[in-house]
Amino acid sequence: MRAALLSTLDRGGPVEQALLLSGGLVARGVEVRAVCAFAEVAERFAATGADVALVPNRGFRDARAAVATMRAARGCDVVHGHDRRANLWLRMAPRPGRGAPRVITVHGLPDPYHPPPIGTETHDLRTRLAYRGLDAGLCRRADAIVAPSRTIAGELVARLGYPADKLVVVPNGVVPPAFREDRDGGVGMLALLVALKGVDVFLRAAARLDGAAPLTVFGDGPERDALLALRDELGLAGRVAFPGFVPSARALEDLRVLVIASYAENAPMSLLEAMAAGVAVVTTTVGGIPEIADDSVAQLVAPGDSAAIAEAVARLLADDDLRRRQVRAARARVEERFTAAANAEAIHGLYERLRAGGRP
Repeated sequence: MRAALLSTLDRGGPVEQALLLSGGLVARGVEVRAVCAFAEVAERFAATGADVALVPNRGFRDARAAVATMRAARGCDVVHGHDRRANLWLRMAPRPGRGAPRVITVHGLPDPYHPPPIGTETHDLRTRLAYRGLDAGLCRRADAIVAPSRTIAGELVARLGYPADKLVVVPNGVVPPAFREDRDGGVGMLALLVALKGVDVFLRAAARLDGAAPLTVFGDGPERDALLALRDELGLAGRVAFPGFVPSARALEDLRVLVIASYAENAPMSLLEAMAAGVAVVTTTVGGIPEIADDSVAQLVAPGDSAAIAEAVARLLADDDLRRRQVRAARARVEERFTAAANAEAIHGLYERLRAGGRP
């Protein structure tokens, strides 16, 4: 079997999951053709054993890049998109091979459909036409729609009108690294700096902490300047570092506690990576997170509650026995349910069913 994986982003969870899938498919004897937009990502795909095509693009409306991306996937037995841009191009284009199934992975809801304060409960006509009309209609051109959580799969059907008979839930997975439960690192976030991620809530929680542990926000994005201003306003200029984007494995080496303060998530890779590595987690109970973490493996808080985040972080820093119990249980859960090998096996099986004319 020859499978094309389409990725148009430079970083983030969808890229990381596609890279892990590539390695898992190659290990199963699949010939992977990775079509991506950035040289660094192309190098990482090549390191998994994939054949790589580099196709830069200037955004969703770059018709030339869309055509080149689909041309690079020609001759493959199945084509799989891994982000919104790739998924749009894949659904709009003719099949790149005779009978080749088209698969898309949906990593989350579009911004207008996130819960308040990010999204809204009601939507104007233009938004409904774009998502419940055009986007949902294009989904009928896909042969399977992969969702990493049952929660998001249900939301896609109920709120966006995606065809339920094409949805299949395949949890994200990671390669468990060396496990280290005894850590003396700090507290931090790994996040794109956008409102959805609740970095402002983390900063307000940080202002409640006693300053004993280093505090770091790893990541970059359009809200950086506003968040730096909030940090300074809260008197945290000398306490909370913003080093920019740092690869997750490297960032986690510096952390004892990871905070996920998001208002919406699907199945965040940072959560799985922290659980696998031995980093304790404080996380909001949004989206698909409760399908991964309960109170035996993490400290759970409501979105937007900075006081609860501060209390949970302080609890983990003060109680080594609690922290060790949770990180051990978290590692065991990843090994049992959320490995990259299990994800690749499930996706490979999906490809085989579709190629044989079966349902997702």
